[in-house]
Amino acid sequence: MESVIKANKIKIEKINENDYNRIFVMSDIHGQYDLFLKMLDRIDLKREDLLVIIGDICDRGKKSYEIYMKCIKMIKLGYNLKFILGNHEDMLLEDLENDYPLRYETEYSIYRHSKYFENKTMTEWHQENLFDEIRWLVKWLKNCPLIIYGNKNIFVHAGLDLNIALTKQEKETVLWTRDEFWIMENVELEEYRDKNIYFGHTPNINGRISKKTDRIKGIDCGAFFTHFLGCIEVKSQEEIYVYEDEFIEFDEVSSKVFLELWNEEVAEFIDSEKYKIKSGKGKIIILEKLDKNEKKFLTNFWKKYEKLFGKNIANYIKKKKL
Repeated sequence: MESVIKANKIKIEKINENDYNRIFVMSDIHGQYDLFLKMLDRIDLKREDLLVIIGDICDRGKKSYEIYMKCIKMIKLGYNLKFILGNHEDMLLEDLENDYPLRYETEYSIYRHSKYFENKTMTEWHQENLFDEIRWLVKWLKNCPLIIYGNKNIFVHAGLDLNIALTKQEKETVLWTRDEFWIMENVELEEYRDKNIYFGHTPNINGRISKKTDRIKGIDCGAFFTHFLGCIEVKSQEEIYVYEDEFIEFDEVSSKVFLELWNEEVAEFIDSEKYKIKSGKGKIIILEKLDKNEKKFLTNFWKKYEKLFGKNIANYIKKKKL
């Protein structure tokens, strides 16, 4: 028995875990189609199983469209596949639903929104009228929930506020948060106790699933950055990994993730003339003194990700010697 709740402008879907033999969950595939196929082959998905993808199929990699098409085809063939919207799908929907999206106006937005499919820019998509060909994707994505839950498990893209009821979660939180919400576990509401929570969004730069607590796991293995894709079968708690033949050095992964987070959370709040990105090194060089607000954003960013990057974070932000 499954049901859909629309609360606080957030679509939430309830499932019965007992309806499925196995339940697999993965996240943040980001256009890595070959890794996705490898994972499907590895888990040997059956029609009695359920696969939950918790957001961010698109962007970064070159084959986002192929993954969406594969998912649709699997559903039509009778496989149980459920998809939760990620922040990249949310941005994609906004762009596809507008003939000339407002966020396309700035250079930063162009950078952020230009690689959904096959490395074409948004301008090229508009010029070639390719948006008309994927209106079906808009319809499908708009019907996808932001949270899926059952009696034992909750699946969400970015995270939750454990002090707020599931039906009252904010869209911004479930799509975008990078807060360490698991540290609130001891003060959480009753409805979250004894439930496993699976989330993605924040990449684990070691390419492995991260056990935040006994019940809360971050499953974004940074597929685009690390070339690793992780998956959990939630009933057995088995972790499954696939990887590309090409390996990538940890420092290179770390620098790529750092720049992604910088562009997402800091870049638009600091005058672009006051810093430069050292090409190929993933380093931010501060060229001029920052004002009070800019310093605040930089300090908060540093504190927020110091645990993720460890001592490496000090290598990524440097002040130019004047």
